[in-house]
Amino acid sequence: MRSEHLIGTSIPRFTYDTPLAPGNDFYALCQGSELLAMIFLPAFGHPIAREYIARYLKSLGQLKGVRLACVVRSSSQEVASVLEGRDFPFPLICDGQGVLYNFMGVEQAGILQSWSFAAQRIFKNARAQGFSYDKNAPQMLPLTLVIGPEGKILFAHYGRSLTDLPEDCGTIRSICEEVRRVSQAAGKKSDPARSDETLTLPDLAQALGRSPEEEESDAMSSLFF
Repeated sequence: MRSEHLIGTSIPRFTYDTPLAPGNDFYALCQGSELLAMIFLPAFGHPIAREYIARYLKSLGQLKGVRLACVVRSSSQEVASVLEGRDFPFPLICDGQGVLYNFMGVEQAGILQSWSFAAQRIFKNARAQGFSYDKNAPQMLPLTLVIGPEGKILFAHYGRSLTDLPEDCGTIRSICEEVRRVSQAAGKKSDPARSDETLTLPDLAQALGRSPEEEESDAMSSLFF
């Protein structure tokens, strides 16, 4: 899917699970004057996800006037078992069945097409810590969205490599500030046309005809090294 085709469209209202709370309202997450950055990552235990979540945790103090949510291709139960009751300072949207990934057209690519030098370093470090992987398996590419009220997509970037996503929270804030500046200059407003129907992620898949298939505590950050 091309990024420009998403701009100005809205993600349908749905409910999502986090590791500690099921059934959260996506439109409630989007509500407010602060823009929401949504970063689509691979599974929670994947080296790329671990690396970038750790970066976001460490640089969270730079996330001023902007909100962050990360989408992970893992079930809430899987993530909860890793976190062992620890809460997160930003939402982790758990989509183990890949409904949102399918809806947004998140792509997979082969190793040669998706691996950057930065990704190779991340995987090398992960392998030294005991992580094993199939070198020939397709890898999920990242997606970065900036969302306004009622799920309106203001910015979309489909990563061309495994590490083609915001480096840290400072970068996320800069992207959101630029999106806000451009939107205000263009006089854009949130689309008043919306549906009050709230779907679960599986409902969303069925409705779309798709198959479901600045520093935090050392204890939290240590999960990702």
